[in-house]
Amino acid sequence: MGTEHARGDGRATALVVDLDAWPLSLDPFHVVDFNQALVLDALVDPLTRDLADGPGTAPSALASLTPLDGDRAWLLRPAPGQCWDDGSPVRPEEIAAGVHRAWGPTCLPLPAAYDPEGTGSPVVTRVVPDPADGAPVVELRSRLPLPYLPQLLAFPGAAPVRERPDGGWTGSGPFRPVRAERSEGRIELCRKPSRRTGPGTPDRLVFQVYADRADAFAALADGRLDLSLNTGLPPGEFASTASRPGATLRGLSMACQLWVHPGLDSPLATPAGRRAFSAGFDREAASALLHKAVLPLSRYADLWESREPGADAGARPAGPLLPGRLPPRSRRAELTLSYADFAPNGEASALVAADLHERFGHPVRLRPLSYERFARAAATLDYELLYGINPAPLAHVAGFLTGFHSTSGQARAFGFAEPAVDAALDRALRSAGGPDAERAWREAEAVVLDHAPVVPLFQVNSVTLTGPGCPAPAVAATGTTHLDDLTRTTVPDRDH
Repeated sequence: MGTEHARGDGRATALVVDLDAWPLSLDPFHVVDFNQALVLDALVDPLTRDLADGPGTAPSALASLTPLDGDRAWLLRPAPGQCWDDGSPVRPEEIAAGVHRAWGPTCLPLPAAYDPEGTGSPVVTRVVPDPADGAPVVELRSRLPLPYLPQLLAFPGAAPVRERPDGGWTGSGPFRPVRAERSEGRIELCRKPSRRTGPGTPDRLVFQVYADRADAFAALADGRLDLSLNTGLPPGEFASTASRPGATLRGLSMACQLWVHPGLDSPLATPAGRRAFSAGFDREAASALLHKAVLPLSRYADLWESREPGADAGARPAGPLLPGRLPPRSRRAELTLSYADFAPNGEASALVAADLHERFGHPVRLRPLSYERFARAAATLDYELLYGINPAPLAHVAGFLTGFHSTSGQARAFGFAEPAVDAALDRALRSAGGPDAERAWREAEAVVLDHAPVVPLFQVNSVTLTGPGCPAPAVAATGTTHLDDLTRTTVPDRDH
């Protein structure tokens, strides 16, 4: 751990972290928001963690994960030193309960074909003695091979959580909440006993909402704020922020995508039309026009695989292109492109609209929506075209693909059923780890992107700034970082 966070006079200090909005929820079982994930990471001890220099994960609340029987069985050894707020130890049974939550609705819900009993979890767990030393471990068994289990267990909702009789909950992380005032935009946590608590853990961790980035940057400059992790900036502001001294950039595992309403009167409603658009849309040029606030993305795997600088990695063969400019097949020429009205969605949507107009002859009207209206439109398919941002539920393409299996809730909502997609996903889901599984998932991704009504366009980029004496943190693709071990070399003279 780092050095002790204390003033010279011995008074405790706090690490202050910027949020750009109040978290949509602090429900640990349903993670839907970047700000929510940042706060939850301080309250819970996830079973595994995404590596900051990924791809890959490392054990956290688990000391080790051992695959057996072609990835259909795993032995999960709990890490020592885990405890609740009252000091009582986290039991292996509480670890096992978290494992089942990893298949919840905001992580990796399985297609119904693989969950015939409707339990939501494909695994059976029990606590058994470790064959090596007799210590209690969690044995997990599944009818499906689970080569991506380490990535899946990084989901915050899979962390050990103890529910309280009053409907609240407590985690086993290094902090516990002491105050949350939405009117002040302030969440205060205090240090507590935990496996993750060490000499470098600050006594208090404060999350402060700054809706205006100028206010956040002013707070950084005068020492009221230690850390600011930024996404959703207008392109020009992103460029100026990225050029600040000490700024660090990190592409996040969040995909910006174009969704097409089923049955739309447009070539985009056909696989050939989407292939033509995906192959022709210049993501590199668009990213440059947006000052790298988003990065090129033509397939999901590139969220975690290394890419050559300047290359639009993962570009797929275009397939049969459509001839020239094609008019829509309806009398109504104009289409509407909906998006959530925060930066840089409007700027990115305008570039997409211009390409579609030039490519297919559609004039495209932009439809900015509040977040609440956007979420409702996406859920009810109240759109023709939709530009949306989807965070990866786990660091594996399965998180983006399984929803297109015809027996999944997402595919049923779309009325999407494609035998070739089902067959490719069935092969991938039944593949054990190693090269065969990697190949099966690559093939499944190619088939899904050829048939599903969606086109990946960009990866969300982020820029992190730090205040006086606070070093740049190692940020994972999820946007989280080890706030419990962020060492300041100096402490500003401030009153929190």
